[in-house]
Amino acid sequence: MPEKNISPPDNAVTIFTDGASSGNPGPSGIGAVLIYGKHEKEISEFIGESTNNIAELSAIQRALSQLKRRDLPVRLFTDSNYAIGMLTKEWKASRNRELIVDIKKLMAEFYDLKIMKIKAHAGFDGNERADMLATGAITRESARDSLHPSP
Repeated sequence: MPEKNISPPDNAVTIFTDGASSGNPGPSGIGAVLIYGKHEKEISEFIGESTNNIAELSAIQRALSQLKRRDLPVRLFTDSNYAIGMLTKEWKASRNRELIVDIKKLMAEFYDLKIMKIKAHAGFDGNERADMLATGAITRESARDSLHPSP
């Protein structure tokens, strides 16, 4: 688990998300690890050219949108100060407003959702996997583009 003092309820869905951008803006990817009991799902998607902040928010949006049940407790961990501020601390958005509003609407559908900060690259398995999935999406897209260059 991420922190000694953070213990999700037994029936919680645990999610780790990360976004990555190669350049800022640049080719971007999202990664997420969703865990419920013994079930796990990984998401690794290239999202095109964007900023790191958009990638971080998009990873959260994509992960939450995958959950069919809104009545289970959800504990989502992100290493993004920006995402935490925009989604839980009422920071004022000067950019990415539409995406933030869409995520907040999605968050409101959940009975018990907590989004929490986790330290990046601190050895937490779920966070490291989400990072690998986000960066892997960019790497796969780069490799595909190098095999099929645009005319």
